[in-house]
Amino acid sequence: MSSPTLADRMEIAYAGLRAGEGPLTCGQRNTWQWMRADVSNPMATLQWKLPLPSGTPAADVVDAFAILLARHESLRTTFHEVDGEMRQRVLLSGVLAAEIYQVNTSVDPNVVSQGMIDRLREKPFDLANELPVRLAMALSGDKVVSVVAIYSHMAVDYGSMAILGREFAELIGTVGNRSVGAARHQPLDQAAEEASPRGRRRADAALRYWTGHLRQAPQCLMALPPTGGREDGPASAALRSPSAAAALDRIAARTQAGPVAAVLAAFSAVVSVRVDQSRCVFASLSSNRFTARLRDYVGTLAQDGLVVVDVAGPNFDDLVRRTGAAMLRANRNSIFDVADLVTQAVKINKEQGMDFSRDCVFNNISAHLPPGAGEAANVQLPALDPPDLRWSPMSGAGESSLTWTPTPPFPNRLVLQLISVQPAVVLGLSTGDARHVPRSEIAGLLRGMERVLVAAGAGQVCLADVPELSGLTPVPRDSDWVRVGVSWVQLSGVQALLREALETPAYASAEPDGDGHLLTAHLVAANGVRTPRQAHAACMARLGGRYAVVAPHRYVLHDSAPADLTDLAAWRTRPVLASGDGRASTEVDQ
Repeated sequence: MSSPTLADRMEIAYAGLRAGEGPLTCGQRNTWQWMRADVSNPMATLQWKLPLPSGTPAADVVDAFAILLARHESLRTTFHEVDGEMRQRVLLSGVLAAEIYQVNTSVDPNVVSQGMIDRLREKPFDLANELPVRLAMALSGDKVVSVVAIYSHMAVDYGSMAILGREFAELIGTVGNRSVGAARHQPLDQAAEEASPRGRRRADAALRYWTGHLRQAPQCLMALPPTGGREDGPASAALRSPSAAAALDRIAARTQAGPVAAVLAAFSAVVSVRVDQSRCVFASLSSNRFTARLRDYVGTLAQDGLVVVDVAGPNFDDLVRRTGAAMLRANRNSIFDVADLVTQAVKINKEQGMDFSRDCVFNNISAHLPPGAGEAANVQLPALDPPDLRWSPMSGAGESSLTWTPTPPFPNRLVLQLISVQPAVVLGLSTGDARHVPRSEIAGLLRGMERVLVAAGAGQVCLADVPELSGLTPVPRDSDWVRVGVSWVQLSGVQALLREALETPAYASAEPDGDGHLLTAHLVAANGVRTPRQAHAACMARLGGRYAVVAPHRYVLHDSAPADLTDLAAWRTRPVLASGDGRASTEVDQ
């Protein structure tokens, strides 16, 4: 797609109600935690196609956006490191240079919008020296045909962009009555509130919620064997289903739960069948706009909520209600200090011998998009560059369709986005690694969800019937797979971890322990690995990024190895120099 040609720049002068400087909010710190290592990460920049009546003059766009810049401090904030700490600095006044493109009347506005977005995204934001927003508009003669904005994720989230889009439309439609209005709750105010005793109590409660569930979560929910096929890299599909939309209305009427809960319940049900896992844990992005003064707040509030859904019970309606309650609990505990959580997560990982994988993510953006936007340029799968969602012309208005979309690389195994619930359910499902979650898996899960929702719309569905309804069966697993607690673990992956981390002959065995297994590593003591603590530390140092792999529960160090490293009985005959779990802060080798 060729980009439109830049014709000019137009200055937008702004003057806010105050300037200021202060610490980051929890949401900003959460975003900076992953952005700081790579500000060019595609997820660091978000985009929005602004609503525009036909025949709008450029002066109206300039006036409207000047009001938004004055009204919302996050749009005129720069970020600076001071004594090793990131701080936000709000500018009182200044100028934003908007890019102007001239196009002819026959051009497709959507093509022009995407071209301008591509141009605006060519380089990352300079957060210390540049406003966290860029604007471009395309003119035909003296009338604007398209306006797009891109934002740094440090300044906005999806909820913020939706608020800005709505207010922009209101300002465009009220010529002669444009004002900044009364002072609002701004990021500097939010940071102060989070630092207050009440804010700290809430953050501490959220930390307790997270740490409690992290100790009982699967290491990896989508623990699937590698396909061995030629697929690799990311893959993404979007399902559009009018019949599922009609079903959601009927499910909501029966359960008194919202459509989002029903969608996540259906996803939990089909994932549970496919991976044979009754506990489904999702990182779910929470908008955190629960109070009146946060409803129109523009700033990065969104943080992960940890949604824990136990897929058990007699019927799907019960699962929908439990899922709704689980989402509510997760949302109530989604404002926290990310540094504190990371510290606790590292401690839990060491105790458990696991690296908790944010492998499955659920993101509900339907509430932030205007009606019909599920098929517009504002859709991003998965919160990256927007695909051009054009549904198959072969399908009728009432038929569902599945469309494959281009997707840049991203780290998660599975990302489900609820894009729209009316007039059709639009779901996006993406993987960052098609070697482990191939396209057939994505298509099967989407279609399985649709079948479960449609069946539940027609009447009560027993959970025992979900496999038949969805057309999904548990993935086959050979003896290389064992259960460790609530996790599926691949022994060959554990063996590879020992080989790479310890660099000494070693063998991992799995011994039955109740409903699961305990893992024991037999190894030869060597330089740097002469105690269980040293062995466990070496394994934990190399564990990150591995799915369906955990560190052993116990380490047994020998003076030599048997001829056959896979002969457990032979390992047990070798003299033992030390043994233990390697976790204790003070270790006495036996």
